[in-house]
Amino acid sequence: MNSFSAHVEEINSDEFFSCITVRARETVLKLLKTEAPQWLRIGDEVECRVQEAAIAICKGAKEGSVSIENHLRGELQHFRKGMVLSEVSVDTPCGKMNSLITTDAFERMELCEGCEVTLLLKAVDIKLLPVLASASYEKCKETLYQAT
Repeated sequence: MNSFSAHVEEINSDEFFSCITVRARETVLKLLKTEAPQWLRIGDEVECRVQEAAIAICKGAKEGSVSIENHLRGELQHFRKGMVLSEVSVDTPCGKMNSLITTDAFERMELCEGCEVTLLLKAVDIKLLPVLASASYEKCKETLYQAT
């Protein structure tokens, strides 16, 4: 599971969905949820998680029309090829990200260590978790242990 921290910049909701904009270092990403979590506020630090199989890869910079808004450019650092799937590790502005793609796609794109790739992350595939301050954690722990 890929994981990186970000800060919530914007929350826009209508009767059907919520679009949550986060900033991870200098990268802005959009997340789509059926509704924004009740605990979520603008300015919150959050942990974003993305499964390896949910990340598509294109070689070079993806320009032009594509429905996926979240593009992370980076350099392919390492890969492991299997008969069916290949694991690709990419250094991005959000940190190291791993993707699982078919070995056929890996070979068709002629991917190699050091090549420039763009990771495509669908807004619905990014999960959000709160980041608790250590003081909040200690308070929760005290309450939990008092109950036992």
